[in-house]
This record gives sequence, structure tokens and C-alpha cells, in this order.
Amino acid sequence: MRHRRSEQRPWTNGNETYLRRTRKMGIFKRMNDIAMANIHEVLDKMENPLSMIKQYIRELEEKITEAKLALSNQLLAERKYEVMITELNHLVHTRIRQANMAIDRNEEGIAQMAVEEKVICERKLEACREQYETVKQQTLLLEDQLKKLVVLYGELQDKKLLYLSRVNTAQAIQNANNTIYSVNAENIRKNFIRMEEQIWHVEAKSAAAHRVNQMVGATTISAPDLAFKEDVRQELERLKEARKVI
Repeated sequence: MRHRRSEQRPWTNGNETYLRRTRKMGIFKRMNDIAMANIHEVLDKMENPLSMIKQYIRELEEKITEAKLALSNQLLAERKYEVMITELNHLVHTRIRQANMAIDRNEEGIAQMAVEEKVICERKLEACREQYETVKQQTLLLEDQLKKLVVLYGELQDKKLLYLSRVNTAQAIQNANNTIYSVNAENIRKNFIRMEEQIWHVEAKSAAAHRVNQMVGATTISAPDLAFKEDVRQELERLKEARKVI
């Protein structure tokens, strides 16, 4: 059995540095401050809330992306610590077994080396467990921050839709008002009067033409009516004469 006295340095999580840096920089401070200060009231009091809310949404999207990456690294760190803890546990039990075998064979030197490595592994195991618990707490903190960011992001999106609707409605009303105020009501009234007079002229011409047609029709129909009556009278007389002969 090889005697390895050099203690293996526990794996360090790069996300610890990330979390310390982000805490110093206040990565979530601005977003959390907005949430704590009642975001709806803050936005309603801004001069240009729609522009500001778009800016906040862009910043939130960046922070959410950063938080997701950090969370992914945290979960990877947890997994690495779990693997290391499992390996160290295995080494501790292996060194105990080797020490017992050496004692049974009266190999005190080998037994001592196995015990030394067992003690080193146990210390490393204890340190890894402490670091593992720290990483887990950091992961929970990061998950909580990410949830808050996602909730805030949803609220801002809803607020954005509300403001867009209000802006569009206000613009439509303003356009309608501008149209109304830009129109000369007196000119419109005069134009309608002229159009109505033109309609009266058309209607009068149509009525006159209809009346003339009726008059012409009456004169053209009267002559045929007299001839028809004369034909009927003559036919009736002919029938009467024929009956007398019979």
C-alpha cells in the first residue's frame, strides 16, 4: 500500500466567488428594492412609465439569465461534493479494513500508515460535508432569488401590457379629438345644405318627368280605347242581326 501523506485539497466551488461578487455588486438589489417599494405605485408615478418598464424588463432578463447560470453551477457543485463525499467515505472504510488486516498480520508499520490516511480522509470528509452544506444553502438562496425575479418579471410584463393598452387608447382618443377640432362645423353644415338642395333638384326633375310621361301616356291610350269600343259595338250589332235571321 502506497503511503500518501500529502492531503488532497478539497474541491472549491467557483460559484462561491460568484455569489460573493454578486453580493458586493448588488446584482438583485435594484430589482428587490423596486419590489419592496410597491412596483405598481412607483411605475404609475414615473413620467414615462412605459419606457421605464421596458428598461426594467431588459435588466430583469439579464439578471434572470445570470441567475440561471449561477444556479446551474451551484447544482453542479453540489453533485461534485456528493461524489467527493462518497469517495472519501469509501477511502475511510478501505483504510480501516487495511489497518485491521495489517494488525492481524503483525504489520504495525502498514497498519499505522493506513490509520494515518484514514484520519486524513476523515478530516477531509468533515471539511467537504461542511462545504457541501454551505453550497446547499447558497443554492437555496439563489433559487429563492430566482423565483422572486421570475415573479417580478411576470408582474412587469402584465404592467407593460396594461400601459400599452392605455397608451393606445389615449392615442386613439387624441387622434379623434384632433380630427374633431380640426373640422369646421359651419362649412360642414353649408355643405350638407348644398347636398340636400341638389337632392331636391334631382327629386323634382324625376317627379316632373314622371308626371309628363303619365300625361303623354293618357293621350296615346285614349284613341285606341275609342276604336276598341266601336269595334265591340259593331260586333254586338252583327250578332244581333244574325240572331234575327235565325
